[in-house]
Order: sequence, then structure tokens, then C-alpha cells
Amino acid sequence: MGSATVFDRRIQAGPANVPLAVRRGEGSWAELAERTAAFEADRFLLVADGAAPADLLVRVRAMAAVYAPCTVLDLRSAPPSDRTPSDRTPPERPTPGGRRSGGRTVVIALGGEQACAVAADLRLPTTLAAAVGPALALRRPPPDARALPARTAPALVWVRSDLLADRPAPETRAGMIGVIRHVLAVCPAQYEALAGSLDPEARYGAGAIAAFLAVCADARAALVCFDPFETGPALALGYGRRLAVLVRSLAGRPLAPGDAEAVGLLLAARIAVRLGLLDAAGAWAHRELVARNGSVTGLPGAPDATAFADAVGTAPWPGLLLLAGLGRPHCVRGRLLTPVDAALVRAAAESLGPVAVPHGRVPAPQPAAG
Repeated sequence: MGSATVFDRRIQAGPANVPLAVRRGEGSWAELAERTAAFEADRFLLVADGAAPADLLVRVRAMAAVYAPCTVLDLRSAPPSDRTPSDRTPPERPTPGGRRSGGRTVVIALGGEQACAVAADLRLPTTLAAAVGPALALRRPPPDARALPARTAPALVWVRSDLLADRPAPETRAGMIGVIRHVLAVCPAQYEALAGSLDPEARYGAGAIAAFLAVCADARAALVCFDPFETGPALALGYGRRLAVLVRSLAGRPLAPGDAEAVGLLLAARIAVRLGLLDAAGAWAHRELVARNGSVTGLPGAPDATAFADAVGTAPWPGLLLLAGLGRPHCVRGRLLTPVDAALVRAAAESLGPVAVPHGRVPAPQPAAG
């Protein structure tokens, strides 16, 4: 492997163990082929989404097809019933000689967050957002499931840091919001290093991308060891996401990648300040990282603050994850979900104001008064 190896991590998530291999350069393909062959598949199912580059899709399919027939499932055209193919994979049936019969399908996920959310054996994220999020997450079983699905955790997550570094700037900028989320909610000791590294033009080399991946992998490992399905302390890994869903649904225009997620973080901070949980310095820290990333710092599409507050008040969850300080989620009766009042959310949304910062331009962040 030589210099192709950047770093390896093993993320223990309850009983599952998720190996992460971050590699660089063309020399890494030989190792990936060897590890693909080690699955000893009777067939491969390559699941891809719109974030999978066409040339990479062809290359991965050809690599897998050397060892077994490989079929491609494109999630953009697949009906909903076919979007979780691994749940219907026939079980492996041993034979007296120790070999398999009946066929063993190995699922490879290639692409962005949608593809990497499926229950795959091998995940090959092609976006930074996927690499720091769903590619490393366990697939949560249905609430009424009597047994865990066959592939709760991937057998391998493989990331090429140099390929991520070559992705379009808007996509990378959006992925950096995931890194910012980890630093704000889980590992604030990395704040100064991240603030100094952020580029509003989203120009990062392979080494910087690898460093961001390492921060997020270590943050996840610290939380999911005893909370593998992210229902307790590991809820912090989704900080701001619920607000981002509402921002996206209420925006008056299509949003650039990462805009809703950026605003979700800023709104969470404003709400926490108004509840007396987070101080002004903590809120300013949120805005500083988001602004240095070149992301929007206001409500994109100017959704109505009243409608936004009403949507939060009627949303089907018991509260929001808020911070009592950087890296310190607020706990209410043993849970990391804080009830919020619609009027408070409305005031926070109004204080955020409409979007005013275009991508690629960063204002000089000023500390909030008080």
C-alpha cells in the first residue's frame, strides 16, 4: 500500500465494529480490489445515487465484476420498494464442504448520503457529507423489528481523500457543515484548528480532507460505543439537523447544498441563548465557523418566522437538541431533547434575519454584545 494509506480507524458501536480506511492516490485501488475479493461474493449489488461520478461507477462495477456478477441499482430511478435491497438478501447457507450455496449478495454503496444510508457491506462515499455522516452510521432497525437487519453495520467504509478534495466547491462547503457540527457539539477542543482551516472558497487538499475525516471519526467513536443507534448521547451527532429539515421545507426557493444545515446550527444557537442555556460567546462561535465556511448566515428564501415557529411547535418530536456550551448538550430529565416554545422559536428566527451573505464571501465575524 505504501503512501496510499492515510489512516485507519475502527469505530466500536455497541456490538458492531465499523472499519474506516482513508486512502489516497491510484495506488489504493489494488488494496480495495483485494478487500472486495475477500468478501467471496456470489454476486454484487452496486447501489448508487446522483452523487456517484459516472467514471467511478464504471470503475467500481468493473472491479467487482472480476470476482462475481455485478448489478447496478440507481436510486434515482428505483421505486421506493427497491431502495433497501440488502434487507431482502437471501441468507447464506453453508454446505458440508464449507462453501456457500444459494448465493450470497454483497451490497456496495457508492455515492452521497442517500446511497451510504442503505444497509451495505461496503460503503464508498464520494461526498464529504456522506463520509462524515451516514457512511459511518449504523442502520437503525425498525421499531417493531424482532431481530436486527442482516447488515446493521458496514464491513468496511473506504474513503479516497484525494477524490473528495477534487469535488465541486459547493458540495465540499456543504460537507464542511458536518465537520462544523461535530466540533460545536462534540469536540470543541478542535475549534481553533478548524476556524483557522476553513476556506470560504472550499479549496482543500487531500491532507486537510483527511484531517477533517479523522476529527469526525474520533468524535463519533467517543459517542456511539455505548449508544450505537444514536438515541442517547450520540444524538449530538445530528445537532441542528431537525431545524435544517424545516428550513429546507419552508424556504421560498431551492437551497444551495448545506444552506439549510448551516441555518439549522445558527437557529439552534439562537434558541439556546434565548433559553439562557448558551452564552453570547457560544452563539458567536457558531456564526464564526459558518461564516468562515462561506455558508449563509440568515434565513434563505426568507421563510416566514411565524410559519417557521408554528412548524417547530407542531413537528413530531418532543424537543430540540440544544447546547449549554460548546460540546455540552443540554439534558432534560435524562434526555438530550429540550422542549421549546413557538414564540421563542419565532423570536430566534426573526433575530437571525434574511440571508445576506453570498457563497464565497465571508464577513469579518464580530462578537455578539454581552
